[in-house]
Amino acid sequence: MKKLTRRIFAAAMVLAMILVCALPSFAAGTVKSKRHFDNYVIIGDSIAAGYGLNGMIKDFPYTPDNQMTWAGDTVVEGSYPQIVSDAIGAKKVTKLAREAYIAPNILRLIDPEYDAELCKPENYYERFVSECTYMIANPIEPAETERLKVVAVDAISTADVITINLGNNDTFTCALMDPIYRSLYYSYGMAAQPAMTALRGNYVAPKSVDQLISMVGSYKDLFTKLDENTKKFEKNYDRMIKRIRELNPDCEIYVIGMYNLFAQAEPQGGMIQSLLEEENEKLSNELKDYFTVRSKYKKEIYYVDVYNTKVWDNFPLYTPLYYMCIMMGSHPDFEGHQYMANQIIKTMNKHA
Repeated sequence: MKKLTRRIFAAAMVLAMILVCALPSFAAGTVKSKRHFDNYVIIGDSIAAGYGLNGMIKDFPYTPDNQMTWAGDTVVEGSYPQIVSDAIGAKKVTKLAREAYIAPNILRLIDPEYDAELCKPENYYERFVSECTYMIANPIEPAETERLKVVAVDAISTADVITINLGNNDTFTCALMDPIYRSLYYSYGMAAQPAMTALRGNYVAPKSVDQLISMVGSYKDLFTKLDENTKKFEKNYDRMIKRIRELNPDCEIYVIGMYNLFAQAEPQGGMIQSLLEEENEKLSNELKDYFTVRSKYKKEIYYVDVYNTKVWDNFPLYTPLYYMCIMMGSHPDFEGHQYMANQIIKTMNKHA
């Protein structure tokens, strides 16, 4: 009887091990939360949107279907928002994160005054870029944007906790994309802005040479534009926190830092990899310093360090395939999202 019992126990253990191994790796190892929040709001870009996790693909995500899938309102399985929301026992989860989003997209959803300011000629280019990123996130804009304005204000007003994961697109991505955005802007975007603002009843005619110069702008090199974008993001970030606090004075706000995208790029130690990693580190430190030291809203937020997040493995930097896959390869894989979730939960636990 004892031998039979031992055999049954051993068989049960083997079966349990098989079942554990069969579970997705990201489901294991979540830090236990000491906190409970009923209403959780997710603000962010494609990282928080869960881009790249479509269909639970873990071995080779670079399929056309996966690279062209956007999740919309859905909290993607395996993404850090899903892991965090489960850990904190959230009853209501509102996702205001979309692929390509920048801070102006969020500000236009929650701050009517900011939306009106973008209708001034000197702000036409910034408005055009935000229209482009809205369109990338959802081609049926503006209907989706108008819906989200209502959703966003209501969700933020009633939130218990908010995570904010912005800055990546505002700084580096927009610097990289600036020549493309500028070309589109000069081709038809600049001419379209007066009509678009007039249709919404916000047309403002240029009244000075300075406004005209600002409206036209110019092409700039990558690192000059990166510095300019970083300062602009910091200003927009403060305005966003200010507006969130106007809507909700009491919720806890967790601001997620930037990870080192190029730390695992190959070949390690190469000139391009070293330069990009160095610039990435400088930018990450700059934003962390702003969030935690220089921003006048530093006491309104808790900072979450996610610098060591793992991204999808990509091809070597010197191959064309790297750049063909960079959109996917710049995002966290399942392990990376698990790490980010744990960092958020740990930070929440510190303030229990």
